[in-house]
Amino acid sequence: MKIKIQIILLIIMTNCQTPKTNNEQRKAIFLTKEEKEFVLMEMRELLKALHYIHVGLSNENYEFAYQSSKKVGMNMVNELKAAEKMILIKLPSEFKKLGFATHNQFDILADSINKKDNKKIQENLSILTSYCVNCHDLYKFEVEHEK
Repeated sequence: MKIKIQIILLIIMTNCQTPKTNNEQRKAIFLTKEEKEFVLMEMRELLKALHYIHVGLSNENYEFAYQSSKKVGMNMVNELKAAEKMILIKLPSEFKKLGFATHNQFDILADSINKKDNKKIQENLSILTSYCVNCHDLYKFEVEHEK
C-alpha cells in the first residue's frame, strides 16, 4: 500500500507543471460576460458539491454526500437546459461532451455513495476530478468583443 501511494505521488509530481504565462496552450471559448459568469457559477457549484461530498463522507453521513452528488448530476443539466440553450451553441463539442460526462459521473458517484462502497466511491471521485482537471487544462473562457 505504501509503495502504491509513493508511485501515485511520483506520478502527480511528475505531471504537475508551473502555470504557463507566455505559452498558453488552452483553447479559448468566447462568451459574453454574462454567459461566462453563468458557466463559472455552474463550475463553482460542482466544486462546492465535491466539498460537501467529502464533508459528508468524512462524517459518515452518506445521505448528505449522496444528496450533494445527485444535486449536480444530470438533474442540474435538465434544470439549467433553458438558461444554457444559447451558451451550448457556442461551446465546442468536446467541451460539451466533457461537461455532460462530468454531470453523469456525479450520478454514478451518488450511486456508489448510496451503496456505501468506499472503494467505488474513491474510484468515482478520482474519475470525476480527472474530468475537472482535464477541462481546466484544455479550456479557458474569454469575453467576446462586441461586434
